[in-house]
Amino acid sequence: MDSHFFYFEAPNQPMMIGSLWLCDQSSAPGGLVRHKEILQYISDRLNTTSYFRRRLEQAPFQLDDPYWLDDENFDLEYHVRHVGLPQPGDWRQLCIFTARTMSRSVDMERAPWEIYIIEGVNNVPGIPPNSFAVLIRFHHAYVDGKASLELTTAMMEETAEHEYGRRDRVEVAERAPTRLEMWARTTPRMMGQTFRSLRAGWVVGRKSFDLVRRLRDEAQPEQRRVPRTLFNAQVSPHRAYGALTWNIPELKRMRQLCPGATLNDVVIAIIGGGMRRYLMHHNQLPANESLVSMCPVSVRPTEAMKDCGNLISAMFIGIGTDMADATDRLAAVRRRTARGVPLAKDVLCDLNNAVGDMIPPYMRALGAWVQNKARLAGVMPLINTLITNVPGIPGLQPRYFAGAKIVNVFPIAPVCDGMGVSHCLTGIYDDLNLGVLADRKMMPDMDQYIACMAASTDEYRALLAELEKAAAAEPVLLETRKPGADAPTAGTPAAESPAAQPETARQAGRRRKASSRSGDGSAAASAKPAGAA
Repeated sequence: MDSHFFYFEAPNQPMMIGSLWLCDQSSAPGGLVRHKEILQYISDRLNTTSYFRRRLEQAPFQLDDPYWLDDENFDLEYHVRHVGLPQPGDWRQLCIFTARTMSRSVDMERAPWEIYIIEGVNNVPGIPPNSFAVLIRFHHAYVDGKASLELTTAMMEETAEHEYGRRDRVEVAERAPTRLEMWARTTPRMMGQTFRSLRAGWVVGRKSFDLVRRLRDEAQPEQRRVPRTLFNAQVSPHRAYGALTWNIPELKRMRQLCPGATLNDVVIAIIGGGMRRYLMHHNQLPANESLVSMCPVSVRPTEAMKDCGNLISAMFIGIGTDMADATDRLAAVRRRTARGVPLAKDVLCDLNNAVGDMIPPYMRALGAWVQNKARLAGVMPLINTLITNVPGIPGLQPRYFAGAKIVNVFPIAPVCDGMGVSHCLTGIYDDLNLGVLADRKMMPDMDQYIACMAASTDEYRALLAELEKAAAAEPVLLETRKPGADAPTAGTPAAESPAAQPETARQAGRRRKASSRSGDGSAAASAKPAGAA
């Protein structure tokens, strides 16, 4: 999986993931954090793990997958950059900088990560003037979502008082292997490729049979075709970025709208509603076909949380953009994820890994080169978008970076040919943050897209308010009886009046449907923050 992200990188589609932190330096001792203190802080935190110092070394003639080695020439000041945000230092300028930075790859001859310290953040809602931001980004071959969380949290502390100069471990970089030593590593792998291919072929056959059996047993098979939208073409090198913040307790209450729904189901349904509104606004909504999203599913065990590399599977589900009724959309998403998660963990993960083992590395590299040159993914898209949920920072205790309080964290996932918009989610404190990265030519109006997401949130918020209002009125209705009505005899339960029955989410949605807002993408007043590049 790591080599997939390495081979499929192209100038127009850098395989970069990252996160944007908003930091309030007024909490630091003296109310100010200097760049040299940040460098010392990062140097101290790097000593909690060895993975920040690793780089890729290609095998001779790409006869094997690249190897991870320690960078013997590691230079911290190369990886940590200090920049200033143009005035007025608002959210829009921060999104522009983020989008431009994420449109570039990193030097794969070095450890594939960078940190940008962005000063001059003076007009972003929710943080005081004279704050700064931190943009940290990794190559996707380096980490998956969960591993990136572990590496980024290694940069956080639970106190504003940092003990500078502390060394929890001493790093000794290993010597880079010579060409002869690389051949010595590669040759045994080449000799064992035939055995690995035969073994992987057996797994592919067995898991393919299991996949066909499960799909055949589906009572209501989902659509097999991925509709083409304005997001599903060849991407340009230019990006746009925007974000939206939700309240986690409120999202959890929205689960009442569909029995059995999870927090992820609610979020996917909201995103589906937002994409529906945006495509309707541009007269590009596919008729009677739902957009299909890839939703990565982590299969990383707890003991491997701090390891580099990718341990993920994925499910492919319709997100209900073909459904005007919000409760129907949520019910459809819940039904699809209930089937998709076990399938991704039990079948697709092993199937994907086995296919990778069955094909020799040099053939995978050649296939990626052909695909990048022909740009086939932009011609025959397999999905419409990406929705990935990275586990958030646990707990409500404040986190600090070099003494500055981390106010919020916004995640970033890549886009590629055939998938011009991605949605990445992560949580901190009581907030769940959505980060949207898109091809700028496909989506020149990121503000409009974020407004559509906010409007979709408002739709579910209104349904929840109606449901909770009906549930709160139920005890009052039960106490209201007609004069002279017979009381139930002892041991006999009183029959509920039809008026006392709580209104279900589906009934509330049906009643509200006639007066629901059109998909014109109007922004919610409570949305925070939204920006575009």
